[in-house]
Amino acid sequence: MFLSKNYKEIKVMKTKLSIISMVVLVFLMVSCATGEYMTMKPSEQTNVLGNVQSSFYVTGAFRYRSTINKQAYISLMAEAQNKYPDFNIDIRDISWVIGKADAANNNYEYVAIGKVIKM
Repeated sequence: MFLSKNYKEIKVMKTKLSIISMVVLVFLMVSCATGEYMTMKPSEQTNVLGNVQSSFYVTGAFRYRSTINKQAYISLMAEAQNKYPDFNIDIRDISWVIGKADAANNNYEYVAIGKVIKM
């Protein structure tokens, strides 16, 4: 009788621990799946020239938001400079999402979109 009671308690603890582990794992996976960066100020709304979209790769097992944000900005800025070569520009309202993953080589493709503003 004593063993069956402890066995049930251990089984319940294992179940709770596995549920908590799953929630933490899902949170970690989703946290680097999408992001926003450099939101636009109301005063910048009138200077919007258009939108640009770009794909870029981030390599490594640990993909920090700051790294992804910088890569998104650099990639979008290069695209915007090709599209608007005669203007002094910057990028705002950057949104990115993870695309394809090549987990074997630790390469992850992201797609970013942002608004081009005239400075």
